[in-house]
Amino acid sequence: MPRREPGAVVHDPDEVVKRALGMARDRTVTSRDGTRIAIAARSLCLHGDTPGAAELARRVRSELTAAGVRIRSFG
Repeated sequence: MPRREPGAVVHDPDEVVKRALGMARDRTVTSRDGTRIAIAARSLCLHGDTPGAAELARRVRSELTAAGVRIRSFG
């Protein structure tokens, strides 16, 4: 959904981590209406203009790594 719509940008760090782990481990995302959708994501984007983005990125990386998700660059 477009970022300007209410609820499109997640500000709660715990929720961001939960969603990132869901995408990486469970290979699912949850739609706006609550439907779980299977995905095959190869990357995760965190927008740098979100307040606290750098700390949030560090936390997401740490949690993904702790969960056994391999982090690597494209190339």
